[in-house]
Amino acid sequence: MSEADARAVRRQIEGWIAVAEVDRRAAHACLAAAPPLPSVAAFHCQQAAEKLLKGFLVHARVVFRKTHDLRELGDAVAARFPDIAPSVDLMEDWTIWNVAYRYPVEESPEPEPEPNELWQALAVIDAVAARPRALAARTGGT
Repeated sequence: MSEADARAVRRQIEGWIAVAEVDRRAAHACLAAAPPLPSVAAFHCQQAAEKLLKGFLVHARVVFRKTHDLRELGDAVAARFPDIAPSVDLMEDWTIWNVAYRYPVEESPEPEPEPNELWQALAVIDAVAARPRALAARTGGT
């Protein structure tokens, strides 16, 4: 890979990390609100996880379709980064958070996650986020 290509990949990874960080901060703010806003925090946790996983796939040069499915993205990431597979596995069930609380519910709503579950999700996100930052730093150029 040329140095210019490596710089372009690094910028893409950093872009995914940056937008994931905005969602992580939004989730944190929602949980710190009085009263907490767990449904909105859940949405932002799902979004942060999705964007981090896409950053891993960019690093691995994996072309991915437009999707919010954390299981699909997570499986692709875990196959290439087995050391983080346990953390990625924890994210699988968060896919529903992308839409569960964003629209009016007609029948049996998805139970809203408890704030402590969302704080745990943020801890997983923080742990996983450290890895693509390191990958971006090692991916050529400035």
